[in-house]
Amino acid sequence: MKFRLYSSRSGWASRNSSLEAHLGIPDGKGTDRYSEITEVTNPENSDYGKFIMPVETDGTWKCDDQFNPSDLVNFNPDWYPPDED
Repeated sequence: MKFRLYSSRSGWASRNSSLEAHLGIPDGKGTDRYSEITEVTNPENSDYGKFIMPVETDGTWKCDDQFNPSDLVNFNPDWYPPDED
């Protein structure tokens, strides 16, 4: 799996809708959806406030062919703040 970061919620939502159409997931019907929106919440990370789109690279929801490969990144555990004890 790879990831694509979006600077706006609307950009993320638009891409999610287009992926669901591409994958044949009915819009607003049933429980299937491509993804749930998540955000980079670590204020120390340079991507803070961006929205994270998972990009499946194999399996049923494979859709990496719908993205420019140079826009995809690996998961970064620093997107989320460390657990506070």
